[in-house]
Amino acid sequence: MSYGTFLHGVSCYNCIGKEQLLHCTEILKYFASSPDSMFTLHINILSDVAFVALVALTAYYAIKRLHYHPLSKYPGPVLAALTSWYRAYYDIVKDGGWSEHLEYLHSKYGKIIRIGPNELHFSHPRAYNEIYGIGTRHIKQPEMYSCFSTDKSVFAMVDHHEVMQRRNLIGPFFSRRAILNLEKTVQEKIDLLVSRLLEYTPRKQSANLDLAFRATSLEVITSYCFARSSNALDSRNFQNEILSAIDQTLPMIWVFKHFPLVKRILLGVPECFASVLKPSTTGILEQRRQMGSQIDQILKDPTSLHSADHETIYHHFITPQPDNERMPPVHRDWLLDEGLYLRFAGSDTVGNTCTVAAYYILSSPHVHRKLFQSLLEAWPDKEMPASYETLERLPYLTAVIKESLRMAHGVVSPLPRIVGPADAVISGEVIPAGTVVSMAAPILHRNAEIFPNPLTFIPERWLKDESAELEKYLVAFSKGPRSCLGINLAWCELYLIIGTVFRKLDLTPDSPSIDNISFREYFVPIHRGRHFHAFVAPTKR
Repeated sequence: MSYGTFLHGVSCYNCIGKEQLLHCTEILKYFASSPDSMFTLHINILSDVAFVALVALTAYYAIKRLHYHPLSKYPGPVLAALTSWYRAYYDIVKDGGWSEHLEYLHSKYGKIIRIGPNELHFSHPRAYNEIYGIGTRHIKQPEMYSCFSTDKSVFAMVDHHEVMQRRNLIGPFFSRRAILNLEKTVQEKIDLLVSRLLEYTPRKQSANLDLAFRATSLEVITSYCFARSSNALDSRNFQNEILSAIDQTLPMIWVFKHFPLVKRILLGVPECFASVLKPSTTGILEQRRQMGSQIDQILKDPTSLHSADHETIYHHFITPQPDNERMPPVHRDWLLDEGLYLRFAGSDTVGNTCTVAAYYILSSPHVHRKLFQSLLEAWPDKEMPASYETLERLPYLTAVIKESLRMAHGVVSPLPRIVGPADAVISGEVIPAGTVVSMAAPILHRNAEIFPNPLTFIPERWLKDESAELEKYLVAFSKGPRSCLGINLAWCELYLIIGTVFRKLDLTPDSPSIDNISFREYFVPIHRGRHFHAFVAPTKR
């Protein structure tokens, strides 16, 4: 068939009428079924053109990102400037290796590096306050905070006014006065920890301190916020389903961040199937059901709050406070997301810091002796309780806690912020509005200019005259308007746990190694190696 006939056949698409349209269709079917026809030739040509166009478009955007983007003047890996998959490789394939890689990139490229097509990371100490400090209005990057699947919690919100409204609701519950009023609740769980650890005497078996401390902080936050028990401290060898589920499912956050479609698919699976597909989630799903049941009961009958042993977080969510009458709409999803986030945030960070503290205290005999002597003088009778206010007046215990926070870091992932609403000056550079900026806590905590010998545990650095200057560089709880809501509770826990454990227990490390506290970065640290263990005995004095 001639090329002219082909053109005639195609022109039939412009005809009107059923007969002509059927004629066209038959012609096209014929060409499509003829491998050596001009139609097939043109399809192949179009495919080649499309491929060339795609390559050209890719090259165009690559050149634009590398040479004409507002961030093109900042150094960094070429691949990072081209695609966010550069980071995905370190987050997922390299098992939470991004934090470690950031330190290498700064050593190679300097204090400001381009780590994504529209993202910068900083290492200069003053940059931290310029990104996160008081007065900043940079918003959280939604792609990062949505991967935790608590989108309705104050933690994940990005709107500044809504965030402030929610923080005003929750703030009084975590005030210092509120903490002191509920100190007994915290102390009861720490006393239970000590009694559980004493079950490991005489020294036949060492205790897993990593799980023990995390179980304690999980139990504290559950009891404090919800007047319920997680039963985490009742588990054999502190191996409970909740902590196990957190360890096994937390790595999914990077998959969710870089592949949000996977998140939507997996979270769309009914809970009854989720526990079958991934048995490790059983503990989390059970806690979610328990929390949901409590919320349903409260929403059905708000007066049921009166039966709680003490004030809970729901008293502040459900009942309008005198100084915050503009209540957001109260609904189940919001309360559940808020509760799930509070429990997660209140368990791993404090528990991990206690583990790091125990490792370094027991690895440094002079630190151990000095800490015990300080506790002994302030707390001569260990059978009598020592209050939080008593312990926080001990300079050396305070120094040990601050150094532990510096070495443990708290949240280890960079916390991305979007510059706005206008351009901002960060580390002496004008950063365009809309740019994603961040600075990871480990980068600051390991800065040798601020903390000499940064990889060495030196509590004494916090006792020097210039120690007050160091305070602004301790960012384990972040800084500014989006800093950790539970900082007062965390400090109370740290004083009571570390003070009580090292006053009442004589701990001996079991095959200690730096691998015990080495971490992979999944927002918070995950310890891949053998957990830190110690043999336990009561102190003799």
